[in-house]
Amino acid sequence: MTKSTNRANTLLGIGLVLLSAVGLATQNIISKVFFIPVLLFDRFPSGGWLTPQFSNIVLLLALRMALMTILLASLAPRLYPATFLELRQLPHQRKLLSCIVGSGLCLFVGLTSLYFALSQVAAGTAIATFFIYPAVTVLLAWRFLHRRPHPYQLALTTVIFAGILLTTLAPAATPDADPLLGTIGALAAGLSFGLYGIFAEVSLQPQSTRKAIHPVPFSLVTFAVVAVSAIATLPLMKAIDISSSSWPPILITTVLSAVVTVIAYVLNNTGIRYIGASLTALISASTPALTTLFAWAALQEALRSTQIVGISLVTLSVAVLSLRRG
Repeated sequence: MTKSTNRANTLLGIGLVLLSAVGLATQNIISKVFFIPVLLFDRFPSGGWLTPQFSNIVLLLALRMALMTILLASLAPRLYPATFLELRQLPHQRKLLSCIVGSGLCLFVGLTSLYFALSQVAAGTAIATFFIYPAVTVLLAWRFLHRRPHPYQLALTTVIFAGILLTTLAPAATPDADPLLGTIGALAAGLSFGLYGIFAEVSLQPQSTRKAIHPVPFSLVTFAVVAVSAIATLPLMKAIDISSSSWPPILITTVLSAVVTVIAYVLNNTGIRYIGASLTALISASTPALTTLFAWAALQEALRSTQIVGISLVTLSVAVLSLRRG
């Protein structure tokens, strides 16, 4: 591979991950609306259809991931014609299959924890705390993939997390919410997504004994694992109590969220293939800033001066990181 080709692939990967961050920030706002009554853009009353108990969160996750699996399966032949051929070969590649299933289980735990955090604290706070996962990914890549971080990565990570710390200085989502539990949920989500990133990199990049799996079949199996895990967990939860009038907006919003999330995850997984899990995680650290801005614009969540400084630090650090890598 020539130097110019490598540079082009790196820039492509960075662009895909940044677009994914925009999509994920959008679906974070959508996820919050399920649990919190809001006035969208200060005009349209919406949301608050579900109470933030784990049975409702897992039900929402089951619906969303089942729709995402169906949607991606229907699009897969156009996105990547060899999708189902690669899927038929997976049972004969046990190590690869184990990594993909592991990524799905980590995603299930991470999304469940993240949705709970979004129901308890401000969107910017939840997502910024959740974004401890780039540091987790870098450290896990160092430990398991023997990839020592570059000094500039460590320096920019420090600046990014300084910005994240400032971004977390926001009020709770509702007066009766529990900020401590919300923060714990966000931290659990961050750890789970760090592990997800490592499993994804092992699956999506070629190894000495096999070729890499394409992001489309990888995403399809991962979504299916999350959907099956959520459905299997539901009988263990408390009874679900949702009013009949709440089901139409829940289903419509779930479909919208599923579409946005499918696009975001395919872009993110494609980006991992080009630039690896560590750099993908660091660039994705722009998501807290984007979520905070979207929450301010759409949900009228408070945006303090310290948060503006934090958003600026995260955004500028990601930009410098992209230029330095490119």
